[in-house]
Amino acid sequence: MVTLATPSTDYSPTVDAHTNDTRGLLSRAMSSNKQTCRKHRQATTESATSKLDSMIHEKHSLSLIPSRTLYITVAIALLGAFQFGWLMSELNYKQFHAKDPKTGKNLCDNQAFLKRYTDMCIMFPPHSQKEWTMTTSSWIAGGGIGAIFSGLPADVIGRKRGLAVTALIMIAGAAVQASAGSIYTMAAGRFVSGIASGASSNIGNILISEITPSTMRGFFLTGLQFAISFGSLMVTTVHYAMNSSAYTWRLLVGAPALIGILQLALLPYMANSPVWLINKGRIDEARDELLRLYRPHNTEAILRAMIASHEEEKKDLEGNREWRLLFSPKYRKQLLIACVLCAMQQLSGINAIMYYSNAIFSRVGIHDPRYANTIVNFARVHDIITASKLLDKYNRRTLLIIGMSVMALAGGGLVASLCYSSYEVTHYMAVVSMVFFVGCYCISIGPMSWIISNEIFPDFLNARAGACGTFFTWVCNFLVGVFFQQMADPENMGNYAFLTFTGCLVLGVIFVYFVVPETNHKSYYEIQKAFGIDEPLPPSILQDDDIWDDEEIAIRSSYAESVTK
Repeated sequence: MVTLATPSTDYSPTVDAHTNDTRGLLSRAMSSNKQTCRKHRQATTESATSKLDSMIHEKHSLSLIPSRTLYITVAIALLGAFQFGWLMSELNYKQFHAKDPKTGKNLCDNQAFLKRYTDMCIMFPPHSQKEWTMTTSSWIAGGGIGAIFSGLPADVIGRKRGLAVTALIMIAGAAVQASAGSIYTMAAGRFVSGIASGASSNIGNILISEITPSTMRGFFLTGLQFAISFGSLMVTTVHYAMNSSAYTWRLLVGAPALIGILQLALLPYMANSPVWLINKGRIDEARDELLRLYRPHNTEAILRAMIASHEEEKKDLEGNREWRLLFSPKYRKQLLIACVLCAMQQLSGINAIMYYSNAIFSRVGIHDPRYANTIVNFARVHDIITASKLLDKYNRRTLLIIGMSVMALAGGGLVASLCYSSYEVTHYMAVVSMVFFVGCYCISIGPMSWIISNEIFPDFLNARAGACGTFFTWVCNFLVGVFFQQMADPENMGNYAFLTFTGCLVLGVIFVYFVVPETNHKSYYEIQKAFGIDEPLPPSILQDDDIWDDEEIAIRSSYAESVTK
C-alpha cells in the first residue's frame, strides 16, 4: 500500500483534549531509547518506501501475505495495460502500410503498385504517408490526454470505478475503429482508444501500488511492463491469421472491445483500494477490503496506522492543493526526476527498434516481418519475467546506469551494422545488438521509471506525480512516432537516425549518476532526506512495540474520531 492520495473533500481534524493527549503520547514515544529506534529502523528500511509503510510496524507488514483476491485484482487492473500493448502494435503489419524496401517511400499512394499487389495496403487504400502517420500517432495523442487527466476520476470516483470508465472508453474506441469508413474515422477511433490507454495505465499503476505489500512491490509493478509486452506479442501472433479481406483487420482493431467487456465483467471480483476508502472516510469498507486482500493478520492495527498516516498527510499539505504543492520548490527536483525518467522510456528508442526489426531480420534470412516482430516481442516478455526477479535485489541506480550504458553501446552497434551492411558479419551483429538492447531496457529504464517515480514522492502526491510522468511518456512517444520515420529517411539521417537515441541514453546515464538518488533498501525518510527534506520519524520506527496495537492511543486520533462518530 503506497499511494495515499488525498481527495478534494476536506476532513479537517478537530483539535480537542483527546488530540492534545495523543500528541503528548506521540511525543513521548519519539523520545524512546535510541538503540531501540536504530534496531527497528534497520529491520524496516528494506521495504518501507512510503510514510504509510513506515507507520505500519514490522511485525504486521511482514504478515501481509497476499490472498487470491489480491492477485485477481492486479490481473484485472493489468487488462488495461494489455490493451495498451495491443494497440501499440496492431498496425505494425506490412499489408496495412507498404514501403519501398530500398528508398523507404510510401507505396500506398501509388496506383500502379495497388493494382499489381491487391493484397497490400489493405487498410483504406490509397493513403498518403501523412495520413498514415496521423492514424498511428492519434492513439499517442489520446494517451497523453488520458494520462494527464487520469488523476481526477481516480480520486473522485475511486480506482476501481475509474478503471470501469476507461473500459467503457476502450469499448467505444474499438467500436469506432472496427466500423470506420475512412482513415480519418480510424484516426478518431484510435484517439479515443488512446485516452483509455493513458488513463488505465496510470490508474492501474496507482491501484497496484496501493494494495501490494512493500516487500513485493517491485515484482508487482513489473506487471505493467509485462502486460504491455504480452499484449504486443498477442497482436503480433494474430497477424499470422490476417489476409487481404477487410473483415480480418476490422476484427483485429475491434478486439480491444472484448478486452474492455471482459474487464467490466470481472470488476465484481476486484477489490477496492483501502487507501482510497480511508481517504473518503469509509473505514468499515476499508477494513473489509483489507480482509479480502490479505490472509489473516492484525487488521485493526494496520487500519489505525493507515488512518494516522492520512492525518499526517493533511498536516503535510498545510492547506495547499496537491497540484500546487507538486510544482513547489520543495518537490521540484523529484518532479524533474520522474518526468525525465518517464520521458527516457521512449527517448531510449525502444519503439524505434521495431522500425528496424523487419530489415534486420530479413538480412539474416527471416523475410516475413511477422516473424521479426514475434521474436522481438517474445524476447521482451521473457526479459521482463527475468527482470522481476532482479529489481528488488540490486540497487536502482546500478541497474539504470549499467542498463542504459549497454543500451547505448547496443545502439551504436546497430548503427554500425546498418551502415556496413555489405559485410555478412554485421547482419548477425545487428541481431545481437537488438537482443542486448531489449534485454537491458527490460531491467533498467523500462520498469524502473515507474518504480522510482512511486518511491520518491510522499504518498499524497503519487497520483498527481504519476499523471505528470505518464504524460511525458506519451509526449515523447508522440514525438518519436511523428519524427523518427522522417529522420530515418535516406534523404535525411538515414541509418544514422538511431544515434539520436544513443545520445539520449548517454545523457540519461549522466542524469542518473548526478541527480537520481538510490531508493532501493531505503526508508521513506531516508529518501526524503536525500532531497533535503527532514521529516520526524513516526512512532512505529521510534518504538519497539507497535503503538497502533494500543487502542487507547490509536482511537484518540482526531481523524479516527471524526469518521467513526
